[in-house]
Amino acid sequence: MSGTDTITIERDGNLGWIRINRPERLNAFAGDMRERLDQALQELDGNGAVRCVAITGVGRAFSTGGDVQVMAELAENGDAEGFEELVRTGIRVVKRIDQMRKPVIAAVNGAAAGAGACLALACDLRIASQNATIGLTFIRVGLHPDWGGAYFLPRVIGSALAAELVMTGGMINAKRAERLGLFNRVVPADELESAVRGLAGQIAGGPPDVIADAKRTLRRSLAADLDEILEMEADAQLKAFRSPDFNEGIGAFLEKRAPRFGR
Repeated sequence: MSGTDTITIERDGNLGWIRINRPERLNAFAGDMRERLDQALQELDGNGAVRCVAITGVGRAFSTGGDVQVMAELAENGDAEGFEELVRTGIRVVKRIDQMRKPVIAAVNGAAAGAGACLALACDLRIASQNATIGLTFIRVGLHPDWGGAYFLPRVIGSALAAELVMTGGMINAKRAERLGLFNRVVPADELESAVRGLAGQIAGGPPDVIADAKRTLRRSLAADLDEILEMEADAQLKAFRSPDFNEGIGAFLEKRAPRFGR
């Protein structure tokens, strides 16, 4: 295991784990945690042995977002510049996830609130414990959503439900979040990490370049028109056609065996 005490990195075969490790404060972000999270994402994206990245929390929370005590000190000191730096670092984390070639899974082990909820939404996939809750709670302390929450939430659940969650600041349980599509699936708490490993294993078994291009196309589709996506699909498909992984996939299909991609 490597990293700082509050953000740790762990290799698990083709899966790279990032653990937010400040359980005594429900993994609220303080100090250099945002910067360390960005660095951890960059490190795993550059590791050729890692095919998928998972983010989770230590203890009973995923992350409750920004530490309110820290923000209260900034407000008391009138430190708008310091507060803006926190916001800008959150932007860098979200952009890092967006631009990574590797899929990122949020393993939501408990409460994901405020920026913690938005971090989960910024990931490509979300697997949650049955104990998990999620909510954009910014309004409770007089703040506006950041970390991409106002972008991702309406695209996942629609504008009317997004307005309700943002404007009330309410938390919802795992079952409702799954019904709304916020969570891909919900599993018993003691099965969360094994479920993430299973999903990551399926992804790792696929052609890495195609998966990277699919992530890019899917994310671009959130804001692009049909013509742009059709062209992106065509470019990615022609690139895939010329790749060794396509030859391997076709050969494996004809030979009735499992393909060995990315070798």
